[in-house]
Amino acid sequence: MATLHQELQRTDRMAIVAIAGMGGVGKTELAKRYATRHQTDYPGGVCWLRARAADPSVQLLELVQLRLDRKIPQEWNGQPLTIAQQVAWCWDNWQPAAGRVLLVLDDVAEESDLATCRPFLDAIPIRFRVLMTTRLRPDRSFFALPLDVLPPDKALDLLTALVGQERLARDPEMAADLCDRLGYLPLGLELVGRYLDADPDLSLAAMVTRLEMRKLADTAIDLDETQMQQQYFMTAQRGVRAAIALSWEKLAPATQDVGRLLGVFAPAVIPWALVEATAARLDWAAPTVTTAKQQLYQRYLIQSVGEGHYKLHPLIREFLREALEQSESVAAIERAFAAELAAIASEIPQATTLTDIQAVTPIEPHLRRVAQELTPALTDEDLLWAFVGLARFYDGQGLYTLAEPWFEQCLQATQARLGEAHPDVATSLNNLAELYRAQGRYAEAEPLYQQALALRQQLLGEAHPAVATSLNNLAVLYDNQGRYAEAEPLYQQALELHKQLLGEAHPDVATSLNNLAVLYDNQGRYAEAEPLYRQALALRQRLLGEDHPTVAASLNNLAALYHAQGRYAEAEPLLQEALALRQQLLGEAHPAVATSLNNLAELYRAQGRYAEAEPLYQQALALKQQLLGEEHPDVATSLNNLAALYRAQRRYAEAEPLYQQALALRQRLLGEAHPAVATSLNNLAVLYYHQGRFRAAEPLLVQALHIREHRLGADHPDTVSTRRSLDNLHQQMQLRLATLAPDNRRSGLLQRLLRMCRRVWGWLTRLWRQR
Repeated sequence: MATLHQELQRTDRMAIVAIAGMGGVGKTELAKRYATRHQTDYPGGVCWLRARAADPSVQLLELVQLRLDRKIPQEWNGQPLTIAQQVAWCWDNWQPAAGRVLLVLDDVAEESDLATCRPFLDAIPIRFRVLMTTRLRPDRSFFALPLDVLPPDKALDLLTALVGQERLARDPEMAADLCDRLGYLPLGLELVGRYLDADPDLSLAAMVTRLEMRKLADTAIDLDETQMQQQYFMTAQRGVRAAIALSWEKLAPATQDVGRLLGVFAPAVIPWALVEATAARLDWAAPTVTTAKQQLYQRYLIQSVGEGHYKLHPLIREFLREALEQSESVAAIERAFAAELAAIASEIPQATTLTDIQAVTPIEPHLRRVAQELTPALTDEDLLWAFVGLARFYDGQGLYTLAEPWFEQCLQATQARLGEAHPDVATSLNNLAELYRAQGRYAEAEPLYQQALALRQQLLGEAHPAVATSLNNLAVLYDNQGRYAEAEPLYQQALELHKQLLGEAHPDVATSLNNLAVLYDNQGRYAEAEPLYRQALALRQRLLGEDHPTVAASLNNLAALYHAQGRYAEAEPLLQEALALRQQLLGEAHPAVATSLNNLAELYRAQGRYAEAEPLYQQALALKQQLLGEEHPDVATSLNNLAALYRAQRRYAEAEPLYQQALALRQRLLGEAHPAVATSLNNLAVLYYHQGRFRAAEPLLVQALHIREHRLGADHPDTVSTRRSLDNLHQQMQLRLATLAPDNRRSGLLQRLLRMCRRVWGWLTRLWRQR
């Protein structure tokens, strides 16, 4: 109001202010309130003309003659006066002769209205101030005052004024929802408020439900002209649907087609490039689509929210959706829209980067609409991609719980339409299994991997890249479970198949090389692992470029190998490079970043750089808990490693509960006989050993040694380390016995303890010799 008054009081030029906005936003109401509040600032009076009612010149002449009782001359010097000359006479003879006059030109809805008004406005004397309301975006010859919908708090205030504080206080959340559903449009809020006020038994929840079901057809907001006239003290002259239709009806047919296309989009920001791509599938000419955008924008039917992106008011969206559903082109538009989104989804990489996520983010709500509501419009070939695209979008951010329902729905949708024996069903089984494995849900993943492999072998034959992928993925699962003997032949088959089918220089070959190296690394076969890691890294760098997530993974894995060999100086720069690359490509909040933080901390701990290691461990643990949840094997790893740091610093009271948590978590998630469980048993035993709690340490070391010999072999470095720890423990136990007083040493209890230690050690020695 203040800005409006300030602009109308300018004296350096003819003051013309245009209040502009979509229908129902309150343009006329604002003009009315301004004229009432500032009546004293215009001693010459207020002249109110309606642009759409008739030619404003004719309206002015009628006003002067009938309302102001002034006789307008019809001729001069025997020559008839034109209407423009008669209007000029009115301006020149406006009474009183001094003082400003406010001329309101209300509801300029069309460009033709504006063209008619321009000569009329050009002749107005400077003491007249012109206030125009329009649903067009004015050019720069006017001062434009754009009027938007109400802020949420003001919308609630308006509804409260109409319905009453007490009624809204009973259900404030539903009141806020009601405002949101009406898009904070003043006209919609006023109409619904009056409707609720007239029916005290109608609850807010029922009103929301009605609007949701009936949309623009609800009687609360869809009033005709006669009904609007019965609404006392309302400035508006038409209901919400009619207010939008007024702008819609004047659009060119081609622009209406583009408007119907907008009706298929989700209630979210719309990238205009997506509109153009969909229109191209419909064979609509690009210049036509551009012109339509300009017309829709000019009439406030779309709003710009940044370069190339637009949004629709919720009620306009409903209008456009109704227009689409009533059109003969609805099926064609839905098919084109679904096909375009599926094409985009198919290009989302498995290893998404932060750049990929940012590019897909504006597309995601529209892709979600396809997956949720428009699957019948998808072809059989595209059906998979709507779901996979969404799942990759979330999976790539480590948001596994959000990715899971899309992978599950993908499997259900492909099975329902394509049958059980189809390659896309196998892909869906594989994808869901991959997600379960990433979550540490190995028991759920295994049967899905096996089904996918069997189906691919049946449908595609043994020599197919998809079969190699299934072999590789099942091997990764076995590797994660410590089932190394089962994993190795599958890895080798997958590698040979990839080389045979894809050639030596292919990213899938690099993946197979890397994964086989990880297996050898886990088994302590470092000499076999290193050349494979190096080959995988070089291949990935050459084929994918230096800035790629899998390159970061290769750097990390090679560094981990160097760490295991004590080659710390070689490991550190690789770990730092991998961490920086992951942060750059994936963002700070990603599981792979947590892994890099943990691994760098591990290196610092091994070097005794405890002050540098601790914050990295803590960051890694917090990130994993946030992204993966408390029940995940990687969380157990972080708990174990932080405990190891505390043990190295002799902070035993802090280390013990973390070791115990890690052990319990691994036993629960991985089973009692997993190598990671052996690691936890070994580490907790070592803690007890350093505390002198030998009797607590011994059974843990015995258990750890049994698992490691069974799973890793007698010669694995971890097995050798545990055997050495148990040997040292027995030596310390015997030394402690030897230092006791002779009488105590000969006591029955101590003798039995010594015999037990000897029996256990003898049993372990025999077990080792039998292997």
